[in-house]
Amino acid sequence: MIPNQWYAISRIQDVKKKPIGLKRLNKLLVLYRDTTGKLVCMDDKCPHKGVMLSRGQQHGDVIACPYHGFQFDQKGDCVHMPVLGKNGDVPKGMCVKTYKVKEEFGLIWFWYGDQLPENEYPEVPMFKQFKEYQGYYSFYGWDAPINYTRYVESVCEIYHIPFVHKGSAINIWDPKGGKVDNFECKVDGTLITSDFVLRPDDERTAEETLVARKPWTRGWKFGIDVQMPNLVLIRSDVFDVIFIPTPIDDNTCWVCVCYQEPKRDLLLPLIKPLPIPFWRPVRPWYMCRIERFVQQDKDMAVISYQNPKVSSPKANRLIPLDKVNAHYIRFREKLIREANEQKVLKEKISTKPTSEFEAPSLEQIIGIEEIN
Repeated sequence: MIPNQWYAISRIQDVKKKPIGLKRLNKLLVLYRDTTGKLVCMDDKCPHKGVMLSRGQQHGDVIACPYHGFQFDQKGDCVHMPVLGKNGDVPKGMCVKTYKVKEEFGLIWFWYGDQLPENEYPEVPMFKQFKEYQGYYSFYGWDAPINYTRYVESVCEIYHIPFVHKGSAINIWDPKGGKVDNFECKVDGTLITSDFVLRPDDERTAEETLVARKPWTRGWKFGIDVQMPNLVLIRSDVFDVIFIPTPIDDNTCWVCVCYQEPKRDLLLPLIKPLPIPFWRPVRPWYMCRIERFVQQDKDMAVISYQNPKVSSPKANRLIPLDKVNAHYIRFREKLIREANEQKVLKEKISTKPTSEFEAPSLEQIIGIEEIN
């Protein structure tokens, strides 16, 4: 994972009245809303005996451990221990680590990195095209059995479509042969953009394939953009879709897909969608599920067997049409290196001489000043 970045970890609609537990970025997290509706995110682990807090009950602004009823507030501090009674003094250090989260663009974003002053956190990353979009859209999320870097790479290049997705009824419009023409790739900061034509492999020009009407003879304009650390936008004449693969651990990732309203009908892409009001919000909802249960099932059947499991500069032998992948890999390595260098620098500044290690005393383990 790339430190000091915002990562989408859930849809806003998934955290309602009850606490939920999930694993993201190699962390077990619990999320809930306090009485004002503000989102709270903390480690899903009671510091007393290690039980998952997401299995417990929420009481107003606090969440209670299901094992002994210890209650923790929005800051992660233990504010009540039933075993000590209503007026009991809670031992110092009985607390849970909390995390910075934001709710934007229909998603919950988790800050993976160093704590910063409130005004120093960067903006949540998102494509300008999505920020300015005014129509209907739909989110859908699922767990994929691959490292998130391989998922980013998979959706960064779509010339695999005629081979991996063949045989599906909704892919009757895919160009036969999958030739790529007019490929261009640009970089602006940490935003990678590309445009190209995916077309049948024949003697026609790319422009000639774009005006053909038969599905097996037509080409399509596509664009693929990557916003670091892990957002991928696919643009086409028919639809725009965003993929956000967030690490769960080294072997799996949570994938969130967002479809906007199709510009043209999915099965008849040469005509514009019929203006049926109730159908507008249904279409992106439907396309998200087609993506999950048809398209992505086919992708997973192939890329889940990739080796090595994690992408890196030495993991692949790329071709010129893989420039988006190449830039992504380079940026990822660069951002990780810069974050690690910053961490080392901070540690050097804060390091103080320490005495040799001593086994903790019983008082330290229990967390009280004195044992009678």
